[in-house]
Amino acid sequence: MSLFRKTETRSVDPSAFVTDSGWSDNGGMTQDRLLSIAPAYSAIKLISETIATLPLHAYRKTADGRRQALPLPAWLADPIDGSTTVDFIQRGVVSALTHGNAWGLKSGFGTAGEPTGVQWLNPARVIVDESGVMPRFYVSGREVDRSRLVHIPAVVVPGSLVGISPIRAFAVTLGSAETAQLASRDWARNRQVPGLEIEYKGGKLTDEQADAVSARARSKIRNGEPFVHGSDWGLNVMTIPAGDAAFLESMKGNATTVASIFNIPPEMVGGTTGASLTYNTVEGQTDWLLMFTLRSWVSKFEAAFFRLMPQPQYVKFNVDAFKRVDTRTRYSVYQTARQIGMRSINELRALEDLEPIEGGDDFAPLASTPAPAPTEGVAP
Repeated sequence: MSLFRKTETRSVDPSAFVTDSGWSDNGGMTQDRLLSIAPAYSAIKLISETIATLPLHAYRKTADGRRQALPLPAWLADPIDGSTTVDFIQRGVVSALTHGNAWGLKSGFGTAGEPTGVQWLNPARVIVDESGVMPRFYVSGREVDRSRLVHIPAVVVPGSLVGISPIRAFAVTLGSAETAQLASRDWARNRQVPGLEIEYKGGKLTDEQADAVSARARSKIRNGEPFVHGSDWGLNVMTIPAGDAAFLESMKGNATTVASIFNIPPEMVGGTTGASLTYNTVEGQTDWLLMFTLRSWVSKFEAAFFRLMPQPQYVKFNVDAFKRVDTRTRYSVYQTARQIGMRSINELRALEDLEPIEGGDDFAPLASTPAPAPTEGVAP
């Protein structure tokens, strides 16, 4: 029976499409194997948790151009899978990061056509047939109408709707990082102490005697026990062999490569940054991460969520909360934002987790206090 068979889309049950996360893609690399690679796991965790924990607010654009604060829509505030808003967003981001696509299925519809529930699907179970004039979408072999799906792709190429999967595109690179990690584990098991030279000054040892001494010393030192010997023995600690040192350095190189795939500063996942790029402060690194990594993902999810809400409602991540500055600087920024009409009092109070106040939604710029007139050189 063909996979691409037409079925009644109204019979689709979201719960039927939820499967385990051990899906496979090309190159033998799987999601579980990807997440077992330390720098990849760190990168995915960093990006997904940062975005998922950003404050999220819902608004309605009014006729005069102002925005009115609203409660989050039900499908976002109380996901139908019983999770939290943070978990819901993180699942979508992880799916997009690992597979290149986040697919969700809408369920239930309100009076304005908005969904009452959205459930993320296993991306490996979603197949897009782009061979015809119009693409056709299948979930676990059953055709689903495009209007029932939520799709957030990562990087897309012209002529396709499907995002490029990092697992497929970088299977060889990620496989090399995985191999290096396993080799590092074996190295730690077999070479977890520096090279040693044990010298017997009382004469010549047979091969059997030398092997016995070596085995005993290796066992004692690895277990953290002292190696007791007579007065004719000498113990010299040697440096790590050049080959082992080069291997350890290659581990940093793999972490740097993985960081480049997910576009994050390499130091955050155990890699190294080139000498030409340095961060003067932690804030500088935070700005870099926000500008070149998080901004695109935040924009993609905001755009997708906008299409799930009755117009002109929308949701907005508060990326300013990602940047933590001292209290004096923060309040100074608040004052300027309110004075020029960029933010209302209630918006600023929300940034500090404070309740709104009556009349606090006004965006009108405040009259600036005139500077005192100069007195120097003026006749009385």
